[in-house]
Amino acid sequence: MASDSPVFLITGCSSGLGRELAIAALHRSFRVIATARRVDTLDYLIQRGAKALSLDVTSSEAELAEVAAKAISIYGQVDYLVNNAGFMHAGVMEETSHEEVLRQFNTNFFGLVNTTRAFLPYFRARRTGTIVNISSHVSVMGLPGVGAYTASKAAVDAISDTWAHELAEYNIRSISIQAGLFRTEVLKPTDVNRAAKFVEGYQAGHEMIDHINETAGRREPGDPVKAAAKIIAFVTDPKRCQLSLRFVVGDDAFSNVRAFHSQQLADMDTAKEWSTGTSYPV
Repeated sequence: MASDSPVFLITGCSSGLGRELAIAALHRSFRVIATARRVDTLDYLIQRGAKALSLDVTSSEAELAEVAAKAISIYGQVDYLVNNAGFMHAGVMEETSHEEVLRQFNTNFFGLVNTTRAFLPYFRARRTGTIVNISSHVSVMGLPGVGAYTASKAAVDAISDTWAHELAEYNIRSISIQAGLFRTEVLKPTDVNRAAKFVEGYQAGHEMIDHINETAGRREPGDPVKAAAKIIAFVTDPKRCQLSLRFVVGDDAFSNVRAFHSQQLADMDTAKEWSTGTSYPV
């Protein structure tokens, strides 16, 4: 890799899409700082040229600031911050406790926000940088059985959009990646956190959770290697100086997200009579 190639810092690289994103970036001769809670899970990436740091996105702001400073000291810069770390909590919302919702958001949303804030002073000082937030296509679908996860990813979409507008004056870009279902370890039954409480009924939600547990890691339609290559290529394309707010990746995601927005537009047109006519007279 060239000594002046862009630098990627990627969270959650111990397995799954995070690891594939690191491999894809290395394959493109980019410099990579791979992170995970345990550095010993990153040996495969280290052997292929990545630098490694221990990073738990749920750490305190002071601890995250220390990690950011260490990361910057490695190459003198970070050009792409890829917020990938996260997990899925499964349970219909009545089953899901306040503490379980907080834990889901603490990793998927607040961890992402706090990690990004730790790097923003360096991005602003250089007046450049790209924030790549790994969301999910379920953020627009409202799937039963995984409401806390869906809500956390919808929040990721929203904050990513806000950063795109707030940081434009610093030439800093932000994009949310609405990923489909890919065959990784993140949805395997041992990794899907089930709600401690069980409420009888809720057939749709419980069937969805059973489906996830039966198919996870074995029958998802997407290849994470291909997805990682697509994501790295899209965000680094020199023709894309202005990134779109969202990037949908995955055949299933493209179909589902497009259908959602098409239905939303149709619903808006149907309700136009009730939606408009609320302004003061000019």
